[in-house]
Amino acid sequence: MACSTRNAKKIAPYAYMVLAQIIAASYSILSKIVFTQGTSTVVFIIYQFIAAVVFMGPLAYFIERKTRPPLTLSILCWMFLLALLGATLFQNLFSASLNYISSTTQSAILNLFPAFTYLLSVASRQEVPELNRVRGVGKLSGTILSVAGALTMILWQSSVAQSAITGPGNWVVGFVLAIMGILSLSTWLVLQEPATRRYPAELSMTTMMYFFGTLQTCVLAAFVSREASEWKLKWDLELLNIFFGGVLNSGIGIFIFSWCARVKGPLFVAVFAPLTLLLTALADMLFLGETMNVGSIVGSLMIVGGLYLFLWAKSKEESNDPKHEEDAITSPLLLT
Repeated sequence: MACSTRNAKKIAPYAYMVLAQIIAASYSILSKIVFTQGTSTVVFIIYQFIAAVVFMGPLAYFIERKTRPPLTLSILCWMFLLALLGATLFQNLFSASLNYISSTTQSAILNLFPAFTYLLSVASRQEVPELNRVRGVGKLSGTILSVAGALTMILWQSSVAQSAITGPGNWVVGFVLAIMGILSLSTWLVLQEPATRRYPAELSMTTMMYFFGTLQTCVLAAFVSREASEWKLKWDLELLNIFFGGVLNSGIGIFIFSWCARVKGPLFVAVFAPLTLLLTALADMLFLGETMNVGSIVGSLMIVGGLYLFLWAKSKEESNDPKHEEDAITSPLLLT
């Protein structure tokens, strides 16, 4: 019994990350439908953040009430910064980029997330390259292979240059906005480990992050969404997507990201990102009748192979560092 419990705790981060990618893929499909109806992205983001706060707040209060450290000015500053990077800047910059580039181009840029996170993790010394060892080469190769697989799935179907040029407006602006959004998200992920070390209560931290994110985005909305009609909710898929995005994608999904970043490191979280594209493609094929071409198949195999290679190298690293492995196994998802 003890052995099976230990094994379950060892595989928990992997299972949670797959669950987070399933949520993200489902949210992506719903968002594609909603945003074609002319919904204001800034207003939608605010409602989504509010839904996350309303859902996560009671959970944080009851589950972490005995273990939650006291809030200090330093902790509040950390949460404000995390909200600015991981919620406000990422969501709004990435949404704004769609005014200048196509969703295909944006998806290609999004899959640079693991590469950016790898570079920032090495720069912050949360990851050691160890390119003179097999495990170091394996982590780097797996990250590159996953990114290459995601780009292959997209670029096989449509040239990035063509997608960018045919998009409305100045495509250079769109590229810059999207890249800034990804850098913001990668920076947020790298900061999760030191933030949760100072405040080991991920539910409360996620709640406060989206509370500050709501306030920050409201300031932005005061300049770009002044029409009252833009704030009117529609009782259709838009409302469903606000609930799904706020409760599951922003709430539970970001909570899982924070926890896994603390116990496994930011690169572990980022390397799962291309899996969202793969799951989205499979969902489109199963439910929307789309077919997978050669590029989709090749890219899917590259994503799975790269993910497997990275996780194999990560397991080799942890097997040589028993203390790190023990910390990851014994760290609970919910502090009770």
